Amino acid sequence: MTGKTHIKIQGKRILSELNDLKRTTEAAASELGFTEEFTLGVIEGTKTEREIMDFIWAMGERYPIDPYDLIIPKNDTQMGVKIMRRKESELSKRIFNRKNKDGEKTPYYEYRDTAMSRTAPFKPEWIKELRVVSDNNPENPDVAYNNGHFMHQMTFFLGPANFYYDIYGKKFCQEMNTGDSNYITPFFPHSFTSRSKDEEALIIAVTFGGEVRRAQKEIYSLKSPLENFKFDFRNHNKAISDLVLQHMESERLSFNNLSSILKENNSKINLLKILDQNSEKSIDELKELALYLNIGLRDLLIPGYREDEDIIIKRHSKEESFIYPNNKSPLYKINTLVRTERLSEMKGFDIEVLTNSLKEPSSKNLHSYFYNYGNSLAGFSWWDNGGVFHDELNSGDSLYLNPRIKHAFYNKEKDNAKIIELSIPGALNLQTQIELSAFSNIERVAYETKEWFN
Repeated sequence: MTGKTHIKIQGKRILSELNDLKRTTEAAASELGFTEEFTLGVIEGTKTEREIMDFIWAMGERYPIDPYDLIIPKNDTQMGVKIMRRKESELSKRIFNRKNKDGEKTPYYEYRDTAMSRTAPFKPEWIKELRVVSDNNPENPDVAYNNGHFMHQMTFFLGPANFYYDIYGKKFCQEMNTGDSNYITPFFPHSFTSRSKDEEALIIAVTFGGEVRRAQKEIYSLKSPLENFKFDFRNHNKAISDLVLQHMESERLSFNNLSSILKENNSKINLLKILDQNSEKSIDELKELALYLNIGLRDLLIPGYREDEDIIIKRHSKEESFIYPNNKSPLYKINTLVRTERLSEMKGFDIEVLTNSLKEPSSKNLHSYFYNYGNSLAGFSWWDNGGVFHDELNSGDSLYLNPRIKHAFYNKEKDNAKIIELSIPGALNLQTQIELSAFSNIERVAYETKEWFN
């Protein structure tokens, strides 16, 4: 994205906010102390970046808005792609020490950055395990557990690494090898070590935020304790009862109010049973109840808690691999990495490239990260605005790809390239897609063109 394009987009975002505030250009200029000509220049993107920022700060001072919400981050990709070379990654090297069994701080991890973008929702890291252990004891005093972190984590393993985790005070250890993967729920303590002094043990750790991360700013500013917004996820019946109560509160319906509505409609729903935290609720009951609460069935559903989804281990299995798109025209051999129902759009793949020529491209709605973990060079092509662009991904190189960019990999050497792909949604996730699909003019969502009235 060029500077001029970014300034024009920034101006349209300001126009959209002024529409939300029900301010015409003339009204905003008067209230903010600018001329109407200057304000039009801001909206049309003819002013400088500094002048536009001054206008945004003035809006933040005058109106009850968060001015930072108006700032559009500059797209740092090249036509939707950002590549980080292995040498660049090596320059970001930093080593962190952790205490060993003797209480001394010695090297534990070597971190390196890999491909990141300010347009991406994840922060992928290359991490080498420096602490070598001789057993798989989760209580090994040489293992330094962290405190857990706010981000979700999907991990791909390379070499003989041990994975340790702590679930409510009980510690576990899993021996991991190349091709294995895991998912770690936020704030569960964990650690990694190496099992070999001779063989390198690495992980590619892709950490990312979900809806809670996107709500974090609001969470920090709320006066009500966050506990008031949490469902008892581990007690499914109670969680559904609490959710029904929440919708009743939102509709300003008391128990007597809703009972009367049910009676008037000859409903057989037993509201006492629905609100009983120990009682099972049927889908049919919830579907009917949703009608009287003016919501959809999905608004009364909470996934059942599964303890085995707090930390998930996925072993590499040759038997589970499949050929994409088919055996007659093989492009890739794919092994699916870890999955969780809690984050249904989180996807990961271990990909062996089978083709030596540029063929059928693919795309998806997700932000995607790729890392070449093999020893062979891969060709990479992508399509944008009618053009086709070409680059290469060597061993240790990584790549970020915007959603909906058509792309393809192919071999550039005799041996097949091996690439991992980890993909997640950003703010434009499935729920946002559903809301967006009902709008009558989606073009104005991304590029406002007019005031809300003539």
